[in-house]
Amino acid sequence: MKYTFLIAIFGLATFSFPASLEAGQKLNASQKIDRIIKAGYKEHGVQPNPMASDEVFVRRIYLDVIGRVPTMAETVTFLESKNPNKRARLIDELLNSDGYVSHHYNYWADILRAKSRLNGNGQSLPAGYAFEKWIKDSLRENKPYDQFVKEMVSASGNSWENGAVGYYIRDFGMPLDNLAITTQVFLGTQIVCAQCHDHPFDKWTQMDYYQLSAFTYGKVTSNNSPNQREALAFLQKRKKKVPQKAQQDVRRAFSEILRPVRFNAVYDVNRKLRLPHDYQYDDAKPRSLVDPETPFGPEAPLSGADHPSEAFAEWLTSEQNDRFTTVIANRLWKKAFGVGIYEPVDELTHHSQPSNPELMAFLEARMKGFDYDMKKFLRMVYNTEAYQRESSREAVTLGLPYHYPGPILRRMSAEQIWDSLVAMAVDNPDAPSPAHELEIKKQLTEVQLVAEAIYDQKPGEFLRNAHEIAQVQKRLAGEIEQAQKELADARASKDPKRIREAISEVGKIRRQLAIEVEKQVYREALEEKIEMASAATGSGNFLADLSSVVTAGGDQTISEGMETYTEERRGLIDPLVKALLKEEADQIRADELARRERETAEWNVGKKQRPIYNAFANRREQFVRSSELRSPAPPGHFLREFGQSDREVVENANDQASITQALAMLNGPTINAITHPYSVLGREMKGQTYRERLDTIYLTMLSRKPTDEERKIFAEAFAADPEAGSVTGIVWTILNMRQFLFVQ
Repeated sequence: MKYTFLIAIFGLATFSFPASLEAGQKLNASQKIDRIIKAGYKEHGVQPNPMASDEVFVRRIYLDVIGRVPTMAETVTFLESKNPNKRARLIDELLNSDGYVSHHYNYWADILRAKSRLNGNGQSLPAGYAFEKWIKDSLRENKPYDQFVKEMVSASGNSWENGAVGYYIRDFGMPLDNLAITTQVFLGTQIVCAQCHDHPFDKWTQMDYYQLSAFTYGKVTSNNSPNQREALAFLQKRKKKVPQKAQQDVRRAFSEILRPVRFNAVYDVNRKLRLPHDYQYDDAKPRSLVDPETPFGPEAPLSGADHPSEAFAEWLTSEQNDRFTTVIANRLWKKAFGVGIYEPVDELTHHSQPSNPELMAFLEARMKGFDYDMKKFLRMVYNTEAYQRESSREAVTLGLPYHYPGPILRRMSAEQIWDSLVAMAVDNPDAPSPAHELEIKKQLTEVQLVAEAIYDQKPGEFLRNAHEIAQVQKRLAGEIEQAQKELADARASKDPKRIREAISEVGKIRRQLAIEVEKQVYREALEEKIEMASAATGSGNFLADLSSVVTAGGDQTISEGMETYTEERRGLIDPLVKALLKEEADQIRADELARRERETAEWNVGKKQRPIYNAFANRREQFVRSSELRSPAPPGHFLREFGQSDREVVENANDQASITQALAMLNGPTINAITHPYSVLGREMKGQTYRERLDTIYLTMLSRKPTDEERKIFAEAFAADPEAGSVTGIVWTILNMRQFLFVQ
């Protein structure tokens, strides 16, 4: 490999930074933190790290606050500023940017295990997207942390109305497991052992676990909707007994009708929790009913009007619940410094001791004083001298106190690496992706349309529709059985072509059934709904907007409009959704065309260069920030290769190096996008000398200019092998250096 010898040289080099400057003016709370930390230096004989240079600081603060390295323009603007308060001003600017939302969405998605497909099922994609949107909106409006948590823990309703229900849909059908996650994430306490027996190393008992679980046990994520329950009850009330086979047929039809809205709702029901059948302690008998009760802190009184989860949410997020405040203050402190005052941050026991009790108490007090405003808290932390010192290179030993002579040296997360590369390739990297936002709207509009069609149906009507669909299922049963048999045979043969064809055939038959449901069930119900809403005026009302689309603004009847949108191969829902979102989709296309016209003019893209530009512009659509991609990324994607969490457990990302990472940098489309003539980096280097290009690459990737020694190394490399010293060679070398991959 042509560039590996450069890695060997730079891998042995020590970090060298220009002389540091004085930090900007600190907030009063920041000064108090520094005073507490400095007292610890004196007590424990710790020598604080030198203050970080502007070059180090600007790169670190961009990575910590918005999750990517600064562009060359951003770096130069900061370095050339003479404002004595420029560090504090930059912190404020970044905290109020779209990049803050993007980066902190990734942070919370790892903690909350948020996935695009919330529980591994494709039908949970709308709920996953709704949860994503809700988290981002909460961060964008700077929702107080206690309110953020309260809304999740008390959430109920449908995904398109309340995205916070994703918190419970994530653990679909597993309320006890969800409670264990809740205590781990928000109380920093691992009580999962107590689900089966008293905790062997903590004070938690199995009774504590079940009493706490009883608060949220009534949060039902079942796909058994009220429509289905009421229709079945209606069926049972008939005088004539319904044969078991007929009941099974009706249930299958119910499932087909409700399929698009499955995994999208959380219901509050009066459901009581019982102890397990093998409960072995003296304080209760097995299978006894359990009343909600809190194990510590203030009580959570239940009123007649409240669902128990409401009382639990109030108790959990109360200022009097000290553990709640401790955990979030400790989490955000660790996010800035790399080490918590309590470690691990989510495994506090009654034996746990903070490394600096006075500092922990002060941070807790400030979190309460800030009314759980996470931006104010982070602003305070980032403005401390301790944070703005050079990083510590020595590994932190778990169990030994860290006295914060500076942040610890950390490898970037997979998302930080990817997002930094995006910033080198495309302009305005922090802007939300219009295409992704439209995809979210599309998914949520689809489920809302179906819900409007079926959720208000009376039991008799819903049952009649189920009988009609049951007949369709019987008609298609033979075709489905034959297609599934052919698929099984194809898989047994291991012939990829046969497997693809068989899967396609099964999909066609399944789609045929879905279209019949849309025509026979959804269409009639939607026509009735639109008729009722036809008197509504103004946009913003979903049914009024739907009425306007179907009637073409009043130019045709509802029946004529529905006939227009009912297509033989695509059914009804997909054409209606596209019509509802047509204006937004057209605007996105128009904006992209205008952007391409503007760029080709500004960048002097001639006829010969047009194919090269078009290839870059087409690739750019996929080169967006990690928060705008489906998550987690599929296996083999750059993000997964660099350790992105699979979101199966809390904070499951890793930062271990691997051979495949270097190959991803070298052989993947990533380096081509960065060094492309029309990338941000490529355009900045156009017409530059070799020395100027080296400066541009360093300022873009490391936020500093190369040292004389580094210039010499690359000059020698270029003389020995022009490819190794080329732009691609230099970029690849720096991409694989610790100086690029680590947050210094």
